[in-house]
Amino acid sequence: MHQTPYILRSSIYSQVPPLTDPGVVLQRADEVNTAYRVLSDPRTCTLVLTGDSGVGKSTLAALLLRRVEMAVQAGQAPIRHLVWLGLGPNVTVPDVIAAIMRELDPSYSGFSDFFMQKPADQIALLGRALYQSQASSCVVLDQYEALDNAENTREVVGRGAIPLFLNLLENNLGGSKFVLTSRNSPFKQQNGAETCVRTILVSRISIPEGVALLQQRNVQGSPEELSLIWQRCAGHTFALILFGALVNLSGFSLSYLLNSPDYAPMWNGDVTFSLIGAVINFLNPIQRTILRTLCLFNEPVPVEGVAIATTGQDNATTDIPAFDRELSALTKLSLVQQYEYENDTSRYFLYQLLRRYLKEHYLEGGDRYNSGDLANELGVSTEPNPMLSNPEVRNVALAGGHLRVAAYYSYLAQRQCLPVDQRRGLRDVEPLIAIAHHLCLGWHWQQAYDLLSYEKLDDLLVCWGAWNTLILLYTSMSPPFGVVTRSDEGQIFSQLGLLYGRLGEFKSSMFYFERALATEREIGDLHGEGVTLANQGEILRIMGQTQQAHAAFERALRLNSQEYDARLECVVLHNLGLLNQNAKNYQQAWNCYRQSLKLAQSLQDREKSGLILTNMGILLFDQGQLEESLALLLPALRLRQLLNDRTASSLVLFFEMLEQTMGHDPFVLLRQEALRREAEVLAKVGV
Repeated sequence: MHQTPYILRSSIYSQVPPLTDPGVVLQRADEVNTAYRVLSDPRTCTLVLTGDSGVGKSTLAALLLRRVEMAVQAGQAPIRHLVWLGLGPNVTVPDVIAAIMRELDPSYSGFSDFFMQKPADQIALLGRALYQSQASSCVVLDQYEALDNAENTREVVGRGAIPLFLNLLENNLGGSKFVLTSRNSPFKQQNGAETCVRTILVSRISIPEGVALLQQRNVQGSPEELSLIWQRCAGHTFALILFGALVNLSGFSLSYLLNSPDYAPMWNGDVTFSLIGAVINFLNPIQRTILRTLCLFNEPVPVEGVAIATTGQDNATTDIPAFDRELSALTKLSLVQQYEYENDTSRYFLYQLLRRYLKEHYLEGGDRYNSGDLANELGVSTEPNPMLSNPEVRNVALAGGHLRVAAYYSYLAQRQCLPVDQRRGLRDVEPLIAIAHHLCLGWHWQQAYDLLSYEKLDDLLVCWGAWNTLILLYTSMSPPFGVVTRSDEGQIFSQLGLLYGRLGEFKSSMFYFERALATEREIGDLHGEGVTLANQGEILRIMGQTQQAHAAFERALRLNSQEYDARLECVVLHNLGLLNQNAKNYQQAWNCYRQSLKLAQSLQDREKSGLILTNMGILLFDQGQLEESLALLLPALRLRQLLNDRTASSLVLFFEMLEQTMGHDPFVLLRQEALRREAEVLAKVGV
């Protein structure tokens, strides 16, 4: 069975919409009806729900998706698939496309090398799939602005694909529809006759809805008082929810909160942020500490994760039920979102506005109450900090918090991660990737890089095509964002050059190669320089700059003769073979392949052997030696499939095209003869 791509939860943290239970969530019937009418218009391909944070865009999108689902069940909407994607801070266009494709067809055979394709090809693939009637879909991209967030544009592959992706959403997609929630619309043209994009501004809720929301939160008062609260909160949904939490926590009367001089400053300026501060003031120490812990996570996390990241202790020595009680209380106040998963476990996540506030005020709140028995029992420090307003101190504290989060993922890794030789995909190493990510945020960049090397994550992520993830980690731990040893810095830059080059982003590729070479020459790292030249030569070959590529390979061989590395020589000779094959210097290419294959076999590198055999077979095919060619290509394919090589699909496609060209019967005869001569041909090449 073909393996579908696995998306890290830090990229897409949720594939289920938030709860729309009428007992908890206002149903906003008028807005839902309007949005459904616009989305149902045949001229609408994409609907964008815009508005400030906290106004209820995500809730409205969830209610809209539920409305579409009801229409589908009643046979009133020709939609086959309902897809919800909550976009996280590390998301890229390829992540979004892969998640949608997985929902449309989990058995799609092309997934084996999906992440190795160029973004433009991935987008074209999605467009073809969505246009098919059997794949007509309603896709919600919640928190779309994560794709455009300037904090997440640090050289991540796929960012350049955003204009192409938006162009796809601006055009007719058959029966498929997209819904985006975003503070601002990413489209330049909208709501015009010449575009399929429609935008709805989600602003304040009505006075009746606001009053109903307050009463739902057990806020009792006169009609005048409730209307005044709505007015003070400007109909902002999350502000009204926060006011309800403030009333329940403080026990103060509405009159006091509305009219007392003590609370007059709360109603000036950014009311929502002031309400967050007021609510946090009435939480107990452990609740405030839990919120500060949750603001560091990029994904919903179980109670044990909150406990371990808060206390720094494993769950065997932590009072998990106490944390469970406090999280339940915070959830009832709508300060924390709760997600239910198939195995009946709950995970917790913070609203975007609350996460932002807590990071900006990370050190505040610990000195408002004396530490009680519960806080002491849980090992939570609540000592006052004399430098709360110092941003440097806050950043140090945030880094320390991320190290505790890394400790939680380390706890998970010890229990979930298989040995290196048994790992088959991202799902098997997600805790390790999370450790590296939070180590970088905790300013332990060298430790993060050492983890990548020790766990062979760099090699595995390359093999699985998870290049976006690896690039994000590399750029997080290297200058200007991180600091590692100069030797490791050169290796990271070299790998970034190779990754960008393979994805066709040649300008970035050459930039990083030059940085790598400058670093390695400065510190006299001959072996590192040789590796970088080999990588650079490969990309120059792909770019068609054959002379520069040949010069890079020759220099790499000269450097390698001083500090010999058989693996590096194997790689360079293989690349020289490709270079000569493209130039139709067949004999030179064959000699390079033979030498490279001999080295690969001595190193017991089966992956490299399979790739070299493939290219030797293609070389024979180019010369018209069909039987000998298939006598190498067939065992090469078996070996690569045995090793779960995701790029082996290209060889399968080669055979299919050859059969189509020759005809079925002649191809079968050729295959039989090749199998008969297989041992003979393999012996000639030294296998």
